[in-house]
Amino acid sequence: MIEAPAILLHIAAQFVHPDAYRGAITDIHLKSTPHGMRIAATNGHFAFRCLVPFGPLCFMQTPEELIPAKTFKKKVAYAQKAIINDGEARFYGGKKEGMMDLLEARPCVGDNRDEFPSHFDSLWPDPASMANAPAKPVVLNSEYMRTICDISAKLADSVNIKMRMGESPTAPLLLTTSLDDTELQFLLLPVMVRD
Repeated sequence: MIEAPAILLHIAAQFVHPDAYRGAITDIHLKSTPHGMRIAATNGHFAFRCLVPFGPLCFMQTPEELIPAKTFKKKVAYAQKAIINDGEARFYGGKKEGMMDLLEARPCVGDNRDEFPSHFDSLWPDPASMANAPAKPVVLNSEYMRTICDISAKLADSVNIKMRMGESPTAPLLLTTSLDDTELQFLLLPVMVRD
């Protein structure tokens, strides 16, 4: 059984690859860490991760799980948490603060047997090592940037996004914002442009 904040699973679902033949990058990856549950997703060009402390909205019985993103792609209004168990995701919440009524149930059966990229966390640069001074202009995919900006504008605590860049125009950009004291991290890989 897994319990997780529904909104964070919805955000992660926006970062997966839409092609079902792409294996594990079409799913949301949940991993138990000593500090809480790491929720992550990527399509290979941009990525999302956040760490949620274990508590009333966050629980995980297994060390690692891949769950189908299609279950969480469409947001469930007023959902506070999702409970995933026996091939079903149940969304709980309500219009009033503290309500935990069953709002909706959706199938949550993954058919993917691939493993999430084991090097995923090593792709994220250390913010302290980023100089914010690329030698040349950085070229970004506007669709990916729009997804990140839409999430920040609609769901995050602030419309502001902190961006860190490396010294190379091909180094990944690290973008951060927050949602209810949880840091949301986005990794955006620049587009390679030949001179």
